[in-house]
Amino acid sequence: MKCAKTVFSSLSFILIIFSLSILNAAAQEDNDQSEEDSNLNLCNFDHIKKFDTNGKLTTSWGVKGTGDGQFIHPHGIAVDSKGNVFVTDEETQNVQKFDSNGTFLAKWGSPGRGEGQFSPRIEDINVDSNDNVYVVDYGNNRIQKFTNDGEFITMWGSKGSEPGQFDRPWGVTFDSNGEVYVSDLRNNRIQKFDTNGKFLSEWGREGNGPGEFIHLHGIAVDSQNSVYVSDARENGRISKFTNDGDFITMWGSTGSEDGQFIEHHGIDFDSSGHVYVVDTGNQRIQVFTPEGKFIRAWGEMGVGNDQFLMPQDIAIDSSDNIYISDVGDAHPEISYIGRALDENKELTQESCSGVD
Repeated sequence: MKCAKTVFSSLSFILIIFSLSILNAAAQEDNDQSEEDSNLNLCNFDHIKKFDTNGKLTTSWGVKGTGDGQFIHPHGIAVDSKGNVFVTDEETQNVQKFDSNGTFLAKWGSPGRGEGQFSPRIEDINVDSNDNVYVVDYGNNRIQKFTNDGEFITMWGSKGSEPGQFDRPWGVTFDSNGEVYVSDLRNNRIQKFDTNGKFLSEWGREGNGPGEFIHLHGIAVDSQNSVYVSDARENGRISKFTNDGDFITMWGSTGSEDGQFIEHHGIDFDSSGHVYVVDTGNQRIQVFTPEGKFIRAWGEMGVGNDQFLMPQDIAIDSSDNIYISDVGDAHPEISYIGRALDENKELTQESCSGVD
């Protein structure tokens, strides 16, 4: 009898251990699946978000891919007079056109150096008052101009530091006279052209004083023809000029407090003249007066309605709808990604590798 009890106890112990092993394996599988789903959410996240001026999401579209309406690395974004939205994709080297609700309309472009072709880095895009589309062909060091439907019109630029040349152009914008402004990143200057690419003037040099830049990114012109420039990296600020290049003011520094920036990119304005800045490294949008007084901000690291992973550019239409391009994985030239989802989870280029 005593032997039987011992055997029974041993069997019971074995069954308990076996049951615990099954439960532990199931829990680990659920955890692995949850982590996999988290990675998919974090990395398969290349799309466009549309907000009102209070930062409330109204719609979004796009997933990671190469098909119509899909993106690998959406960057530049612009709207035309009809409310159509244009998006550049750094990886697929094309431009896609959508209506204001994200319905795919058209696309053009392919890898290369010919007319209507783009380098592996295609950056900003903008639309002039005649609804012509200008694309910053970063890797080919040129600006390309198209009709609203993507028919090639003209292009200008080559690698160098002479007037009309570029060393990694980044942003493009226009004033009310139709003149074109380009931020020339590695030359640390702004160049001004007519609509056919004829060089008119330039200003800027490397440094941290007024009118000087270190790694400038986005550029925009307000209704008063004042020019605003994202002076990223070390300077971490917005610089404001007249359309002739005379310095007006500047604000900001590197950091995560209100009015500070980490690797900020796009700039645009609402109908009230407020200045919206895409604070890429802090995963947020900041809003200022034209003089640089902080008004509000929204956004944080994440995949929720009012969250971003790596916001790139901004476009605001005539009805004050705000469009933001957001990228799901880290940019190869940025060694940080900003604030983490929690203290144990930070999105990096490595954490996104292998995710389709």
